[in-house]
Amino acid sequence: MIERFPTFFISAPFGNYISHKHAISVTGTWTYKPRGNRLFAIAKSLRYNRELGGWTNKLGLPNPGLEVGLEKTYPDQVLSIAEIERGDFLKMKKIIPNNQSLEFNLSCPNLGKTLPWDDLKHLVNSSREWCIAKVSPHTTPEHLEYLIDIVGFRTVHFSNTLPIKQGGLSGPALIPYTIELIRTVRENWKNDDIEIIAGGGVRNHQSVYDYLQAGANHISIGSLCFNPIKLYKLLNT
Repeated sequence: MIERFPTFFISAPFGNYISHKHAISVTGTWTYKPRGNRLFAIAKSLRYNRELGGWTNKLGLPNPGLEVGLEKTYPDQVLSIAEIERGDFLKMKKIIPNNQSLEFNLSCPNLGKTLPWDDLKHLVNSSREWCIAKVSPHTTPEHLEYLIDIVGFRTVHFSNTLPIKQGGLSGPALIPYTIELIRTVRENWKNDDIEIIAGGGVRNHQSVYDYLQAGANHISIGSLCFNPIKLYKLLNT
């Protein structure tokens, strides 16, 4: 059994379709402009890789756009957003309510590019119950220093899918990266006001316990959603 009960998040894109009274659904990831049909892209590229022990995809954030995302996201859910072109976050700021909880997807491996993070500060504010930076497994201490000390994030999500030749890999392969990122934060930011959401390879209560023992506060659930029985067993006990 879990000794201290964390907040569970159902990560995007699963949060678009799954809700549970003991978890917060994260919808998206939404971009300022539409980027195609999500279900078609999932059917085309999502595969289970037995050799790697996880799911791979080359989705690249397909979605019908931010305005649709705002209509589909309830007040108690978290809206996941990503910037495709520089300046998109500034455009998003004009239409996203100041109290809408947000997760910033800063690390999709299938976009094929990275963008500066200099516009993040315009959307990060204390009016949002949740304001989360979701980062790559390859995030450096310097990246974290910028996000925490300069931009002002107090919640970080470790971590997004692992970039590989087949696209992005989710599942147990993320565990050592997530554990190392948790360690980095706990060693370099001693204060308790930095909250960590840990994800990757969460399959049962032991997975949750291991992340909490490593220093995480909350848990993100992703590919476990492919197994509804195990998902609801975890969330209901």
